[in-house]
Amino acid sequence: MTSSLINAKPCWRIWSQLQIIRQLSVNVRKNALDFSPQMYTLACQHSVLSRHFSMTTSKLHRISDLQKEKDSGLELDLKPHAVDIFKFGVRSVRPRQMVESVLDYSEATSTLRVHNRTYHLDRNVYVVGFGKAVLGMARVVENILGHHICAGIVSIPKGLPKQLAETGNYDAMLSPSTKIQMYEGAGDNRVDESAFEAAKAIRNLVSNLTENDVVIVLCSGGGSVLCPYPQPPITLDELRETIHVLSHHAGGSIKDVNTVRKNIEVLKGGGLALEAKPAKVISLILSSIIGDPVDLIAGGTTHPTNPTPHQCIEIFQRLNITNKIPKSVIRYLEKEEKTLSVTGSQKKNANTSRAEFKELWGRVQNNVVGNNSIACEAAAEKAMDLGYLPLVLTKVMSGEACKVGKLFAKLSKFIMLCFDRNASAGPNVELARLELDLVSGGIKKEWMNNIIRLVDTAHNMSKDVCIISGGETFVQVDGKGVGGKNMETALAAAIQLKHEFQNHAFSSETRMAFLSADTDGYDGQTHMSGAVVDQDFVSAVKEAGFDMEKYLLDNDSFSLFSRVNGGRNLINTQLTGTNVMDIVILLVKRPAE
Repeated sequence: MTSSLINAKPCWRIWSQLQIIRQLSVNVRKNALDFSPQMYTLACQHSVLSRHFSMTTSKLHRISDLQKEKDSGLELDLKPHAVDIFKFGVRSVRPRQMVESVLDYSEATSTLRVHNRTYHLDRNVYVVGFGKAVLGMARVVENILGHHICAGIVSIPKGLPKQLAETGNYDAMLSPSTKIQMYEGAGDNRVDESAFEAAKAIRNLVSNLTENDVVIVLCSGGGSVLCPYPQPPITLDELRETIHVLSHHAGGSIKDVNTVRKNIEVLKGGGLALEAKPAKVISLILSSIIGDPVDLIAGGTTHPTNPTPHQCIEIFQRLNITNKIPKSVIRYLEKEEKTLSVTGSQKKNANTSRAEFKELWGRVQNNVVGNNSIACEAAAEKAMDLGYLPLVLTKVMSGEACKVGKLFAKLSKFIMLCFDRNASAGPNVELARLELDLVSGGIKKEWMNNIIRLVDTAHNMSKDVCIISGGETFVQVDGKGVGGKNMETALAAAIQLKHEFQNHAFSSETRMAFLSADTDGYDGQTHMSGAVVDQDFVSAVKEAGFDMEKYLLDNDSFSLFSRVNGGRNLINTQLTGTNVMDIVILLVKRPAE
C-alpha cells in the first residue's frame, strides 16, 4: 500500500496542475487574437502534461494488475509476452518508415535528395523491385513521387496482395491508380516460371532507358527467388535444381547460395545496374543478411561484382555436391573460369581503369534502409515496456538451427542458476560447468559477462529477464518432414529443456519461454513464422506420447507443433510485408521469493 501511495502522490500533483493549465488553454483558444508567447507555453505544457498524466496512470494500472497477479499466486505464462515482443520488432521494420526516412523530395524544385545525392525529376522515374517487402516499399515510393513515375514492375510472393487485403494492411498495397505492374510468383519460396517472367519484364523495362531517367530499385529478402534469370544455356529447371541442392540438401549458407547465384544469373552480381545503363540507379535495400552485405542481398543486382566461377566450384567441392549439380552449370562455370584465366577479363564490372569504373558505377547509389538491428532494438523497447530487463545479445547470430536452439535452452538454465546464486551463498559447480558449455558452444565470454551483469541487476530490481538475438540459422535437411529453421530451433530448444530441467527442483518455481521466428512471416515451406516453447510444451508432448527427437531427425517440426496443444505454440503472423532475417527471444522469470 505504501508503494502505491508513493507512486500516486506525484500523479495527483500532475493532475492538479493539469486542471489549472487546461483552463488557461481553453482561454487561449477563446482569445486566439491575443495568443501571447506565455499563453503558447501554457498550452504546450497542457499537451505535455496530458500525455504524461495518461502514461503515468496507465503504468500505475499495469503495475497494479501485475501486483494482483503476484499476490494471488498465479503463474505467468510468458509465451504471449514473447510473441508480443517479436511482433513489435517486426512492426518497426515495416517499409513505410524505412523508405520515408531516405527519400527527401521537394515539390517546389522537383528534386529528390537521397543522402548526399540530388536527382532532378520530370516524369522520368521507373520503379522495379523484387522481394517479400517490396510491395509496401513501392507504395511509399508512389506516395512520395507519384506523378513522376512512368512505369514499374515488382515481383512479389504469390498470394501476398490477398493476404494484405484480408488483414486490412492496405498501406502496403499499391494505389488504385498505380503505374506499377505486379507479378506474383515463387510459390513456396521456390524459383518458378512466374518469377522468371517478372525478371524478363524487369530486364526489358530498364534496358531501354536514357541518361535522363532514374531507376529506383527495391530489394528485400526473398528477392533472389523472385528475380531468377539463368545465364544461357542454363535452364530455369537447372537453376532451380542447383539452388535446391545447395540450400536444402547440402546446408549451404546464404552467402554460399548468393555467391553461386550472382555467377550463373544475368541480373545478379550487378547485372541489373548494367542493363539499366546509362540511367541513374537508386537502390533501396531492406537487408536480410548478417552484416548487410549489399553485394549479396537479393543477389547484389546493383553492386559491382567480379565474376568468381572458381569460388562456386570450390563451394560445391567443400559441400561435396559437385556430382549433384546439373552438368550445364558446371560446364558454364568452368568455361567462365577458363575465359578469365586466359584474358584476365573483368566482364561484369569492367573496371580496367578508375575512369571506366567511375563512369560505369558512379551513377549507381546503394542504400540500406532497414535491417535486423532495428527490429532487435525495437523488440528490446517492447520487452522493457512489459516489465522485463532486456539485453540484445547479438545481431549476427548464425549456425545450425538445432545447435542454436539447444544453446538457448542451456542459457535459460544458466540464467535461472544465476538468479538462484543471488539468493544463496557459496560457489555453484553446476553454474560454472554450464558457463563453460555455453562458451564452447558459441556464446562469447564477453556475452556471458553481460548476461551475468544483467541477471545481477534484474535480481536487485526485482525484474524478469529478456534476451534477444537476431541473425540467420540454417538446417541440414536429411528427413522428409515439413518445417523450417525457426521451428527446428524451437523444437531443439524444447528437447534440451527436457534434459536440463527433468531433475531440477527450481524448474517448477521459475518460468521461461523461448521463441524463434522469421520476420517475413513464413518459416521454410510453411505458412507459420516460427514457434514458442516452454516447460508446459515439454509436459504436453510427454502426455501426448510424442517423440521429439524423432520429429527433429525427420525435419518434421511443423507436424509436431501442429499436433501439440492444438497448434497454439505455432506463431501465425501471415506474410508481414518485410524481411530482416530471424529473431529469437528468451524470457526468464525470476524465482518466487
